[in-house]
Amino acid sequence: MAPLAVFALGYWGPAQISAVISVWLVIGGGMLAALAIAWAWGTTARNHGVMDIIYPLTALAAGLAGAWYVGFDAWVALALAPIAVWSIRLAVQTFGHNMGSEREPYASWRKRFGAKWLWWSAFQIHLLQGVTVWIWCAPIAFAFAAPEPRPLWPLLLGGAIWLVGFALQMTADRQLAAFKSDPSNRGKLLDTSVWGFVRHPNYLGEAVMWWGYFAFALAHPLGMLAVFAPIYASWFMGYASAAPFKERHMARTRPDAWAEYCRRTPRFVPWPRPKSGT
Repeated sequence: MAPLAVFALGYWGPAQISAVISVWLVIGGGMLAALAIAWAWGTTARNHGVMDIIYPLTALAAGLAGAWYVGFDAWVALALAPIAVWSIRLAVQTFGHNMGSEREPYASWRKRFGAKWLWWSAFQIHLLQGVTVWIWCAPIAFAFAAPEPRPLWPLLLGGAIWLVGFALQMTADRQLAAFKSDPSNRGKLLDTSVWGFVRHPNYLGEAVMWWGYFAFALAHPLGMLAVFAPIYASWFMGYASAAPFKERHMARTRPDAWAEYCRRTPRFVPWPRPKSGT
């Protein structure tokens, strides 16, 4: 509904919105190109887990397309830099986990849908994720469409917020990788450091980064309209898809340890924290 509302504003609302929508559509075009590559790669390799590699790069493709459309300058480059850092880091990290055999749930979906898998995978795995990230990228469209001279403070504010989220996600990923690499931890749960802060610190970190990108949109006089994007990203990460999928997996594979972990550690929002002994 939020994208439809923005498009309605573009038709009936202020003229400034039409420029935002133009950038947002170009951003979507760049994203579609990345998705087409991901689908062709996954189909050829019989491994649609490669979408997990391409997923962060779709945001970078979107940013590059938008930057090309409005024209590169120092302000645009500074706004694009954190997107590039996050995208490339996450793609490199994910690469090693998604090459080789097709991971779950993609392998099970392949068996379930049989002959329909070719086109079903294009929609369910690639296009659906792409539309989700495209909605999240609305603040980038507002930022790039901001009239010049664009103020510097949204970049400083957004950069500070983004850095907090990036540090949290990177720390969580590194701690989890180190924990898994120790054979003595097989079958155990990581519940210390940032993993004792919330149960999904990596997803929380990513949500915070999208709030940082939203701050970039405040360079536009109507940038507050893009607030739906980080709200949606936070909801998606914590309550709609990413965290719930992990919650179900852990409850199924380590039910007792996971239940105890849930009793003492918040899911996604750090506060209020569970009371000790409850």
